[in-house]
Amino acid sequence: SNNRSHREDTIRNGAFLCDQDIVAQRTADAVRNLDLLERWGVNFRRDSTGLPLVSKAMSHSKPRVADAGDATAREVQKTLEEQCMRYGVVRRGDHLPLSLIHSNQTVHGITVADMINGRILSIQSKAVIIADEGFEGVLSHGSIGIGMDLALQAGLPLRNMEFMHTTPLGITDTNLILPDGLLSAGATLHEASGADLDLGDETHASICAAVAQANQAVIDARHLGDNSDWWAGVFRMVKQRTGIDMSKQTVAIEVRPSLSIGGIAIDEHGRAVNGAWSRWFTGLYAAGDAACSGFHGVSVMPGNQLLDAIGGGLAAGEHAGEWVKSRNLSGSNVAQEEEDRANADFSAMCGTQDDAVIRVGSVATKLRDASRQALLGARDAASLSHSIEDLEALSVTAESIHLDQHSLIANTNLVEISRIQAGIRLVRAATQSALAREESRGSHQRSDYPEQIEDLLHHTTVDQTGATSTLGLRKGSTGNWVLPPQ
Repeated sequence: SNNRSHREDTIRNGAFLCDQDIVAQRTADAVRNLDLLERWGVNFRRDSTGLPLVSKAMSHSKPRVADAGDATAREVQKTLEEQCMRYGVVRRGDHLPLSLIHSNQTVHGITVADMINGRILSIQSKAVIIADEGFEGVLSHGSIGIGMDLALQAGLPLRNMEFMHTTPLGITDTNLILPDGLLSAGATLHEASGADLDLGDETHASICAAVAQANQAVIDARHLGDNSDWWAGVFRMVKQRTGIDMSKQTVAIEVRPSLSIGGIAIDEHGRAVNGAWSRWFTGLYAAGDAACSGFHGVSVMPGNQLLDAIGGGLAAGEHAGEWVKSRNLSGSNVAQEEEDRANADFSAMCGTQDDAVIRVGSVATKLRDASRQALLGARDAASLSHSIEDLEALSVTAESIHLDQHSLIANTNLVEISRIQAGIRLVRAATQSALAREESRGSHQRSDYPEQIEDLLHHTTVDQTGATSTLGLRKGSTGNWVLPPQ
């Protein structure tokens, strides 16, 4: 099918801060990737003809989003795990990544903590693909991806860290977020009094604005009809956590951040871009939420997160698979040095402390509060500078977190400390990037620069020292705009 409307919807939703060749490629491959998942076994909802049922979601101008109700993520995860087993992919979920092994802007492998055998290892490789989570978990004591922090510490600048995707479907007074698909299934938004919310053109921005401006917005999912069976898991979870039966009651909702957009800048092959499109951090790739592919711009349309993860993962895997055929393993001396350094760092953490003991929980709470101050709402230069100072002080504190367990075997305390320290560095990078972007665009709002400035229609990059720079937007594959900025 023609992907023109999908790509144009995506570019508009991203406030034109998208790399348009990436948008064109991802949307052109959407039907093929949907077909691939279906043939592998994902059980999508069906229409009366037996084809996958597509629905119209926020910011989509026509029905095009297919799902499996609240089981979409679970179905896709299960199916991809089955493919890993089919092709003999070895998965090491018990290895904690510690650092990238690199020299001269080239990656040679990774150091890890083996939590089954209780030792630190250096693993040499010809290429590394970072494909874990984003860092939105800093705002809610959630999970924090380590991958993009590994790249940041290796000297790679991160892109567009100042942007966070928001959802209008956060359940008030909880950390629960309802899936966007509920609205496509027939759920409606109202004031608590029952009055309908004015959703405008039903784009993501207009729906978020309507919910934010309401006295108390609620979602009504009592009349989903046959669709309700597909969302039984969400209904059950909400009742367990809040006591509210969504089949009989409305639920109070609010706008809140749900996904980090920034990350490792990549090109169309998933290669990690090192400050300019012509420079590759050789051997390093990224995909998924750890990557910033340029597909989303300032906001993520429903369905596009999964589409980007699949398309980006495919591109990175295919290119890396071909590229390593002509490469040899390298950097054995560097690998040994990194392993020795990691062992020394762990030994230092296990040493005795003369000062007051600092626990990971207290630092995690301080990180959450500092992140909300730095990343949410309308900010100005003074507040951002103050947040950077707070985060730098918190970073020093985090280096002194007490390690309760001195064995590497099943050391979840070390995992949590690593995530908290990574989260602090990533939030600091996001704040520095926000300070550099002197305009308001999407979720990035500056009270001292309230207007959107077209001269700033470019990507922002920030490195581990806090130095910021810019990266130009990519046009279509022909060198022309797919959709000219408006």
